[in-house]
Amino acid sequence: PLYRLLGGYQEQLPVYASAGFYAQDKGVQQLGEEVAGYIERGFQCVKIKVGRQPDALLNPLHQMPATDYATVSFEEDVARVQAARAALGPTRKLAIDANNAWTPSLALKFMAAVKDQDIYWLEEPVATDDLDGSALVAHQLTTPVSGYETETGLPGFRDLITRHAVDIVQPDVIWTGGITECRKVAALAQAFGLPVIPHVFSSAVATIANMHFIASIPNGSWLEWDQNPNALRSELFEEPLTVDATGHVRLLDRPGLGVTLNQATLERYRIDRHRP
Repeated sequence: PLYRLLGGYQEQLPVYASAGFYAQDKGVQQLGEEVAGYIERGFQCVKIKVGRQPDALLNPLHQMPATDYATVSFEEDVARVQAARAALGPTRKLAIDANNAWTPSLALKFMAAVKDQDIYWLEEPVATDDLDGSALVAHQLTTPVSGYETETGLPGFRDLITRHAVDIVQPDVIWTGGITECRKVAALAQAFGLPVIPHVFSSAVATIANMHFIASIPNGSWLEWDQNPNALRSELFEEPLTVDATGHVRLLDRPGLGVTLNQATLERYRIDRHRP
């Protein structure tokens, strides 16, 4: 297996449920019920979205065609976090992801409002290129700051790490130059004593590649497990990627990535592009 050729530090990985997305018909109660469902499936860590306040300065929502889509107030967002924590109980882990929605001051205000919710990490609180802002947030909080999935190469991660703008390093194999480049990022993170929790949010190919990456490094931690329906993740391989009852996924003892593409799925979702 590729991960073993590259170091083989883990044969099974703890995964977290990447979930808690906004929707027009999903209130605080529905979010709590959703999170409870992940516990029943064995997940020991859940991440939910935060930051969908339309009146927040510089919020990326302002660039969207429908800025009122599934938005919530600051107070409602705090209540969402409280509901998720109540569903998880005191021992399981809760992370939150702002997707670059806040200014540093708003990030600190929100974290003060949820200071008693035992947040495991805060992901992407500010814009990826706001290194000073991210460093300010990281220095002010005892909660680790994670980021930034939208950084695309070693030089950018060098700046995030050396300027202490993140406490958890978050590359993605399909966005950050492949497994080789991500391993360089991970080595730099290791030199600074930082863990790596990759961003994983695409097809099954992206998932399996990130699995081998994170299993091959000594400072690999959790693996993101997207809970959105995605046929190109759930149906793309002959060998299904499944989470066991303890919240882990095991890598297969086969050469390379260890999986076989399902040709029927490829044909079903194939798009023939027009070429002039």
